[in-house]
Amino acid sequence: MSGRPVNVHATAIRLGALGILIRGPARSGKSSLALAALRRAEAAGLAAALVADDQVFLESDGGSLVALAPAATRGLIEVSGVGILKEAFVERAAIGLVVDLLEPGAVERLPERATIPVEGVETARIQLERREASLGADILVSLAKRSGNTDLNQF
Repeated sequence: MSGRPVNVHATAIRLGALGILIRGPARSGKSSLALAALRRAEAAGLAAALVADDQVFLESDGGSLVALAPAATRGLIEVSGVGILKEAFVERAAIGLVVDLLEPGAVERLPERATIPVEGVETARIQLERREASLGADILVSLAKRSGNTDLNQF
C-alpha cells in the first residue's frame, strides 16, 4: 500500500467487478452519471454500488488503484435539485476505469485507447461530455425505491 490515501474531488462507483472513478469540475454531472449508471446496472442484473460521492480517497495497493469512501459520507450521494440521498455502498473498490467529464465538443469522436497515471497506477481512461446523464427518470426511480416512501417530502 502507498502512504496515506489522497483525497480527490470525484465520485466512485462499482458496477459488477469494475470500479469506476468519475472526475470533473463542480456541477459537471459526476453524481448524475453515477446515479444513472447505478440504476441501469441494477436493471441489467449487475451488482452495483456507490463507493463515494464528491470526495474519494485514493491509494495504490500492490499495483492497483483503490478508491475508499470517507467515513462521514459513506452511502450518501448528492443530487442537484433534490438533496442528499442514501445509496447502497461498498467501502472500497479497485478502480479499473477513469471517466473524465469534459465540455461538449471537447470529446474525440473515435479516440485511441488511453490510460492515465493516477497515484502511480496506469488506469484505463475515457472522456465523456459533462451533464449528459439521463437523470430525471433515474431520480424518480431512486426516490420510488426507498422503502415505504409515499411522501416525497420524507425521502
